[in-house]
Amino acid sequence: LMRGRQIALSPQAFPEGPAAIEGLLQAADIFRGRAHPEYFYDDADRYQYYADLFFRFTHEGARSLGVMSEQGASSPLLSEMLGEILALRPDCVGFSMIFSEQLPVGAALGKALRTRHGMKVLFGGSCFTDTSEHFLKWYPEAADVVIAGEGEIALSRLLRSLDNFAAVPGAVFYKDGQVRSVPNVIGNDLDAFGPPDWSDVDLRSYYSPEPVLPLLLSRGCYWRRCTFCVHYRSAGLSYRMHGKPYVLDMVERFRKQGVRHFAFIDEMIAPRHFEWLSQGVRDAGLDIAYYALTKPVRYFTPAVLKMMAESGCRYLLWGFESGNQRVLDLMDKGTIVADVAHVLRNAHDAGLRNHLFLICGFPTETEQEFEESLRFLDANKDCIEAIHRGTFSLEPQSPVFDDPARYGIKRVWLRQPGPSGGSWGYETESGMTREEAQAVFVRALPFFREFNPYARALANFRDHALLIYDARGDRLDMGKRTFPALSHPLQACRPT
Repeated sequence: LMRGRQIALSPQAFPEGPAAIEGLLQAADIFRGRAHPEYFYDDADRYQYYADLFFRFTHEGARSLGVMSEQGASSPLLSEMLGEILALRPDCVGFSMIFSEQLPVGAALGKALRTRHGMKVLFGGSCFTDTSEHFLKWYPEAADVVIAGEGEIALSRLLRSLDNFAAVPGAVFYKDGQVRSVPNVIGNDLDAFGPPDWSDVDLRSYYSPEPVLPLLLSRGCYWRRCTFCVHYRSAGLSYRMHGKPYVLDMVERFRKQGVRHFAFIDEMIAPRHFEWLSQGVRDAGLDIAYYALTKPVRYFTPAVLKMMAESGCRYLLWGFESGNQRVLDLMDKGTIVADVAHVLRNAHDAGLRNHLFLICGFPTETEQEFEESLRFLDANKDCIEAIHRGTFSLEPQSPVFDDPARYGIKRVWLRQPGPSGGSWGYETESGMTREEAQAVFVRALPFFREFNPYARALANFRDHALLIYDARGDRLDMGKRTFPALSHPLQACRPT
């Protein structure tokens, strides 16, 4: 899989032994569309086998590479990455970090470029907001400068002068032994930045039979009130939309290049935004398929959802989070449980697939309140295709973190320091403890895994889900799923 190079896989993660390598090689060819596309689109059992192997490999591979990078150990893969960068003979190198798991690898490359090759290194991406100082202190040799927040204006200024960081919006850097920062500048005219350009990227190298291009129609979040969330902070606590002509021209441009599948990766798209997008796509006669993120509010009427389906929307990732109204109100989601059920039903009737985000163990949530979420899912399982789930994590800069007492948290402590603010522990006045929530969550996993009608692993690969839903249409067999009886939800949910 690694271009013929030998790799080490953990026996615990891959008890199949050599068969795992053979399966991974096959998965790489299938997911890239180079062999047996029928295994991808029409053979759910084969897809499940390869997708499960691939998910375990990427998870284990990223973890082990991160550990090696953190420890300063040599790695053939890191050396190869470094060689490819140097072959371009760049004036400077920039790394865009999206997830904290990427930081050790990026930092190792940045350090090598700076200390061994004397190059200027820049870091940016949505991973960096007000926590950039943590990164520089954790990896003092990794970067000359980190950009906190949006990068277009900052990058333009940087490339004019790579030595005057004090004139760069959003710059965080060392000066006289201290970390200094410059306030960022938000560009209100998003259209002026221009469309994304993938002309120098081989889209066939991605693990997907067809390219699925990620596009932003807006920046930030129009709600910005969910008390557990920090994602929108990289956009400067603002919400800005691209103009309708720009969006349609952008989509049409890629459609002419032969791309018809898109991921609209906005933090959240509002019903009215979907309405004009759908109308514009239909009026322009654009043959596309897409998915997006939003939250289930009553303004998603049957008419709006039908229009979305006709414009090419294949599935939606809904911010469901909980089936208990008290917990939803504490999260400040702005949703009503009864409305959620209607929206999901109407979306299903319009031909859309429904994927739901769920959080277990929000501060003060009781086991009985989490059971209400399970009962809600069970009552609506015929119109739900996947559950994207996890336990609550206390994120620095979130409203819960900034005002813990308001959410029933009586003690907070740093469990483990890290380059993006670290991992935080907490103790609540009532409800489940972190350990109890984790145990409850594990017991519910077999129930969650039954939802996807094609293959359980499909929810791990969002682009794959779009391609399969688009190709199979109404041929997905919802009757294959076998759910436990949930008269007593957590008693029925036992790991197998």
